[in-house]
Amino acid sequence: MIVFLESGIFFPLPGDSLLFTAGILASGLGFNLWFLIPLIFFATLFGGIAGYYLGTQIEKLHNYSFFRKILSQEHINTAHQFFEKYGRFAVVFSRFVPLVRTFVPIVAGIARMDYKKFLKYSIISSLLWSTIVTLVGFFLGRAFPWIKDYLSYLIILIIFASILPGIYEWVRTRQKKTI
Repeated sequence: MIVFLESGIFFPLPGDSLLFTAGILASGLGFNLWFLIPLIFFATLFGGIAGYYLGTQIEKLHNYSFFRKILSQEHINTAHQFFEKYGRFAVVFSRFVPLVRTFVPIVAGIARMDYKKFLKYSIISSLLWSTIVTLVGFFLGRAFPWIKDYLSYLIILIIFASILPGIYEWVRTRQKKTI
Protein backbone atom coordinates (compact mmCIF):
# COMPACT_ATOMS: atom_id res chain seq x y z
CA MET A 1 0.00 0.00 0.00
CA ILE A 2 2.85 2.40 0.83
CA VAL A 3 4.53 1.82 -2.53
CA PHE A 4 1.20 2.25 -4.35
CA LEU A 5 0.48 5.55 -2.61
CA GLU A 6 3.99 6.92 -3.02
CA SER A 7 4.09 6.05 -6.72
CA GLY A 8 1.61 8.68 -7.80
CA ILE A 9 -0.81 9.79 -5.12
CA PHE A 10 0.77 10.73 -1.79
CA PHE A 11 4.43 11.65 -1.42
CA PRO A 12 5.89 11.64 2.11
CA LEU A 13 6.38 7.89 2.25
CA PRO A 14 9.64 5.89 2.43
CA GLY A 15 9.56 3.94 -0.85
CA ASP A 16 13.28 3.41 -1.41
CA SER A 17 14.02 2.44 2.15
CA LEU A 18 10.98 0.16 2.22
CA LEU A 19 12.12 -1.77 -0.88
CA PHE A 20 15.69 -1.92 0.37
CA THR A 21 14.53 -3.16 3.77
CA ALA A 22 12.24 -5.73 2.15
CA GLY A 23 15.25 -7.03 0.22
CA ILE A 24 17.37 -7.29 3.37
CA LEU A 25 14.57 -9.04 5.23
CA ALA A 26 14.02 -11.37 2.29
CA SER A 27 17.64 -12.47 2.53
CA GLY A 28 17.54 -13.02 6.29
CA LEU A 29 14.01 -14.26 6.85
CA GLY A 30 13.52 -16.19 3.64
CA PHE A 31 10.86 -14.03 1.98
CA ASN A 32 10.18 -15.24 -1.52
CA LEU A 33 11.66 -12.77 -4.03
CA TRP A 34 9.52 -14.27 -6.81
CA PHE A 35 6.49 -13.04 -4.87
CA LEU A 36 7.95 -9.85 -3.38
CA ILE A 37 9.33 -8.18 -6.52
CA PRO A 38 6.17 -8.68 -8.65
CA LEU A 39 4.07 -7.41 -5.74
CA ILE A 40 6.18 -4.26 -5.55
CA PHE A 41 6.16 -3.94 -9.35
CA PHE A 42 2.37 -4.01 -9.58
CA ALA A 43 1.94 -1.63 -6.62
CA THR A 44 4.34 0.80 -8.29
CA LEU A 45 2.78 0.49 -11.72
CA PHE A 46 -0.80 0.88 -10.54
CA GLY A 47 0.16 3.76 -8.24
CA GLY A 48 1.61 5.58 -11.25
CA ILE A 49 -1.48 4.83 -13.34
CA ALA A 50 -3.70 6.15 -10.54
CA GLY A 51 -1.56 9.30 -10.38
CA TYR A 52 -1.84 9.77 -14.15
CA TYR A 53 -5.62 9.39 -13.95
CA LEU A 54 -5.72 11.86 -11.05
CA GLY A 55 -3.78 14.32 -13.22
CA THR A 56 -6.28 13.98 -16.08
CA GLN A 57 -9.09 14.76 -13.65
CA ILE A 58 -7.26 17.79 -12.25
CA GLU A 59 -6.71 19.05 -15.80
CA LYS A 60 -10.45 18.75 -16.43
CA LEU A 61 -11.11 20.91 -13.35
CA HIS A 62 -9.08 23.71 -14.95
CA ASN A 63 -12.32 25.47 -15.90
CA TYR A 64 -13.09 26.17 -12.24
CA SER A 65 -11.70 29.49 -10.99
CA PHE A 66 -9.76 27.95 -8.07
CA PHE A 67 -7.83 25.61 -10.37
CA ARG A 68 -7.39 28.31 -13.03
CA LYS A 69 -5.40 30.31 -10.46
CA ILE A 70 -3.15 27.34 -9.73
CA LEU A 71 -2.90 25.86 -13.25
CA SER A 72 -2.64 28.45 -15.95
CA GLN A 73 -3.13 27.24 -19.50
CA GLU A 74 0.41 28.43 -20.19
CA HIS A 75 1.80 26.12 -17.50
CA ILE A 76 -0.24 23.20 -18.82
CA ASN A 77 1.03 23.85 -22.36
CA THR A 78 4.63 24.10 -21.12
CA ALA A 79 4.27 20.83 -19.24
CA HIS A 80 2.75 19.22 -22.34
CA GLN A 81 5.72 20.33 -24.45
CA PHE A 82 8.12 19.03 -21.81
CA PHE A 83 6.44 15.61 -21.75
CA GLU A 84 6.35 15.46 -25.53
CA LYS A 85 10.11 16.00 -25.62
CA TYR A 86 11.37 14.38 -22.38
CA GLY A 87 8.43 12.30 -21.14
CA ARG A 88 10.07 8.91 -21.48
CA PHE A 89 13.13 10.03 -19.52
CA ALA A 90 11.03 11.82 -16.91
CA VAL A 91 8.86 8.77 -16.29
CA VAL A 92 11.77 6.31 -16.12
CA PHE A 93 14.27 8.34 -14.10
CA SER A 94 11.73 9.93 -11.76
CA ARG A 95 11.04 6.51 -10.30
CA PHE A 96 14.46 6.67 -8.64
CA VAL A 97 14.01 10.15 -7.14
CA PRO A 98 11.94 10.50 -3.96
CA LEU A 99 9.13 13.06 -4.10
CA VAL A 100 9.57 13.42 -7.87
CA ARG A 101 8.27 9.89 -8.50
CA THR A 102 4.97 10.89 -6.88
CA PHE A 103 4.38 13.99 -8.97
CA VAL A 104 5.55 12.95 -12.44
CA PRO A 105 2.51 10.70 -13.10
CA ILE A 106 0.14 13.45 -11.94
CA VAL A 107 1.84 16.11 -14.07
CA ALA A 108 1.96 13.69 -17.03
CA GLY A 109 -1.82 13.35 -16.72
CA ILE A 110 -2.33 17.09 -16.43
CA ALA A 111 -0.02 17.66 -19.41
CA ARG A 112 -1.89 15.08 -21.49
CA MET A 113 1.17 12.89 -22.15
CA ASP A 114 0.21 10.14 -24.56
CA TYR A 115 -1.16 7.39 -22.33
CA LYS A 116 0.40 4.52 -24.30
CA LYS A 117 3.84 6.11 -23.97
CA PHE A 118 3.25 6.83 -20.30
CA LEU A 119 2.20 3.22 -19.71
CA LYS A 120 5.15 1.82 -21.65
CA TYR A 121 7.71 3.83 -19.71
CA SER A 122 5.88 3.28 -16.43
CA ILE A 123 6.18 -0.46 -16.95
CA ILE A 124 9.91 -0.11 -17.65
CA SER A 125 10.55 2.19 -14.69
CA SER A 126 8.42 0.13 -12.29
CA LEU A 127 10.24 -3.04 -13.30
CA LEU A 128 13.67 -1.43 -12.93
CA TRP A 129 12.95 0.27 -9.60
CA SER A 130 11.20 -2.66 -7.92
CA THR A 131 13.87 -5.11 -9.05
CA ILE A 132 17.07 -3.09 -8.58
CA VAL A 133 16.36 -1.57 -5.17
CA THR A 134 14.94 -4.79 -3.73
CA LEU A 135 17.80 -6.91 -5.07
CA VAL A 136 20.44 -4.48 -3.78
CA GLY A 137 18.93 -4.91 -0.31
CA PHE A 138 18.71 -8.68 -0.79
CA PHE A 139 22.33 -9.13 -1.88
CA LEU A 140 23.59 -6.74 0.77
CA GLY A 141 21.70 -8.79 3.35
CA ARG A 142 23.27 -11.97 1.97
CA ALA A 143 26.79 -10.51 1.93
CA PHE A 144 26.46 -9.02 5.42
CA PRO A 145 23.92 -11.06 7.41
CA TRP A 146 24.52 -8.94 10.53
CA ILE A 147 23.22 -5.84 8.70
CA LYS A 148 19.63 -6.58 9.73
CA ASP A 149 20.69 -5.86 13.32
CA TYR A 150 21.50 -2.28 12.25
CA LEU A 151 18.50 -1.80 9.98
CA SER A 152 17.16 1.34 11.66
CA TYR A 153 20.49 3.15 11.14
CA LEU A 154 20.65 1.95 7.56
CA ILE A 155 17.12 3.19 6.86
CA ILE A 156 18.00 6.64 8.21
CA LEU A 157 21.09 6.66 5.99
CA ILE A 158 19.04 5.66 2.93
CA ILE A 159 16.42 8.33 3.59
CA PHE A 160 19.13 10.94 4.02
CA ALA A 161 20.90 9.82 0.83
CA SER A 162 17.57 9.92 -1.02
CA ILE A 163 16.79 13.50 -0.07
CA LEU A 164 20.38 14.78 -0.34
CA PRO A 165 20.05 15.77 -4.04
CA GLY A 166 16.95 17.82 -3.22
CA ILE A 167 18.70 19.54 -0.32
CA TYR A 168 21.69 20.29 -2.54
CA GLU A 169 19.46 21.81 -5.22
CA TRP A 170 17.56 23.89 -2.65
CA VAL A 171 20.81 25.27 -1.18
CA ARG A 172 22.21 25.96 -4.65
CA THR A 173 19.04 27.84 -5.68
CA ARG A 174 19.06 29.91 -2.48
CA GLN A 175 22.72 30.83 -3.04
CA LYS A 176 21.98 31.97 -6.60
CA LYS A 177 19.17 34.23 -5.32
CA THR A 178 21.45 35.92 -2.79
CA ILE A 179 24.20 36.61 -5.34
